[in-house]
Amino acid sequence: MRLPLALLLALSPAPPSEAPDTGAMDARAAAHAAAVGVPGLAYAVVGPDGVEHAFRTGVDGAGDPVDADTAFLWGSVAKPVAATAAVVLARQGRLDLDAPVGDHLPAFSGRDVTVRDLMTHTSGIPERAAFAVTDRYGPDAPDLDARVRHLAGVRAAEPGGHEYSSANHVLLGAVVEEVTGDLEGHLRTAVLEPAGMDDAFTGAEGARAAGLTPGHRYLWGFPVADADGVDDGGAAYGYLGGTLDDLAAFARLQLDPDPPLLDAQALAGMREGAVPVPGSPQRYGLSWRRTTLSGTGEPVVFHGGATPGHAAMLVLLPGRERAVVVLQNAYAVAADDGIQGVAFDLARMSAGGAVPEPSPAWIPPAAAWGATALAAGLGAAALRPGRGRTVLGAAGGITAVAAAGLLAYAGPRSTLLWFPDLAAAAVAAGLLGAVLAVRGLAPLVRRRGR
Repeated sequence: MRLPLALLLALSPAPPSEAPDTGAMDARAAAHAAAVGVPGLAYAVVGPDGVEHAFRTGVDGAGDPVDADTAFLWGSVAKPVAATAAVVLARQGRLDLDAPVGDHLPAFSGRDVTVRDLMTHTSGIPERAAFAVTDRYGPDAPDLDARVRHLAGVRAAEPGGHEYSSANHVLLGAVVEEVTGDLEGHLRTAVLEPAGMDDAFTGAEGARAAGLTPGHRYLWGFPVADADGVDDGGAAYGYLGGTLDDLAAFARLQLDPDPPLLDAQALAGMREGAVPVPGSPQRYGLSWRRTTLSGTGEPVVFHGGATPGHAAMLVLLPGRERAVVVLQNAYAVAADDGIQGVAFDLARMSAGGAVPEPSPAWIPPAAAWGATALAAGLGAAALRPGRGRTVLGAAGGITAVAAAGLLAYAGPRSTLLWFPDLAAAAVAAGLLGAVLAVRGLAPLVRRRGR
C-alpha cells in the first residue's frame, strides 16, 4: 500500500522531545484513581524499544496489589488487534478486504457490505444491534454462527456512513474464523506471538490461567468487584486481555520501524483516518481512531475499550514515537469520560502539554440515584390512599413507559449488565408506576365508560 506524501510526512518523527515528567504523570494517575474510585490502575509510556516507564497502583478484584502479572480485559482495544490479524490474511492473499462479507458468511450473501466496511464501521449495522450478540458468557452462550445469523436479520442502513457497533467486529471475527478455521489460533500466531504479547488471552480458559480477577461495576457510585464474565466468542470485538506489558507490546509494534509482522507502512495505513466520525473531529481507519489531542495540537491515534468491569486505552503519538497505555479495573457507562480521560491527560503530559485538575472526588450517579428516589417516592405514594390519585397515576404511567423503553433499547440482560443500579431502580420505579397508573386511572376510565 502506497501512502500519500502528506500522510508520510505527518507520520514522520518530530525532533526529539524532552523526556516526560514521569513523576508528575504517576501523581496524576494516582490522583485520578482516587478521584473516580478506580480500585486498580496500571499505565505505561512506550517507545520504539519498548516500555520506557510503568506505574501501577491499587488492588485487583481479589484485593491483591496490582503488579506486573495483573491481568485486565481490554474491551474494544481488541478491535485494532483483530483488524491487524485480518490485514495479515490480506497480505498473505487469503482475504480480500474489499470483497463482500457474503463471500465468507452465506447469511450475508447478496449484500453490498465488504470486510473493510466491518473494520471502518460503515456497514450500516446499527450500534444497538450489538447488544444481542455481545457479552455472552458461559456454556449456553451462542457460537459465532448463531450470532451471524441473528445479525443477518437486523435491519441495516445502506453501507457508507460510520456508525460504531461491536456487531461489525463480531462479523469480522466470524470471517477470520471461516478463512482460517481458528479465530483465536490465528490471532495468536499472526499478531500476539510475533508482537511479544506473551501472556495475552483470547477466552475464558485463558483468562482463568492468567489469573484474571473480577472487574468492578459502580453500584450507586461505589465500585463492586462482581464483573467476572468472559465471552468466548468475543476475542475480535472486546474480550481480549492480558497484562500491561502485553498491551504495551502492541503499542510498541505500532512504533517499530521494522515490525515483526506486516511492515511499518502497512500498520500506518491502518491508522489513517479513512472515514469521518459524525459529530466528532475524529476520523476512523481500520479499527483505529485519529484526531488531534486537545491542548497540544498533537496528532494522535487511539482506541479505547471497556467491558462491564474493565477499561483500557491505547494512545499513540506517532510524531513523537511514543505511546501511552492505560488499564483500569472498573467501568461505568455514565462515567466513561471521567474514567477514560486520564489516558489523554497522560498522553498530553508526555507531549509537554498542560493537564487539568483531576475529576471530582466522586462520580455522581445522578441517573441511578434519581431513579431510586423516584421509586421511593412512588412507593410512598402507593401506600397513601386519598387525593391526587389521577395525577399520581399519570406520573406512574409515564414512569412505567420510560422504564420499559430503557429495557427495550438494550434488552433486559444488557441493561442489567451495563447499567445495574439504574436498571434495578428503573424496574422498581416502573413496576410501582404501573401499580399507581392502574389505581389512579382506573376510576377515571370507569366513569368515562358509564
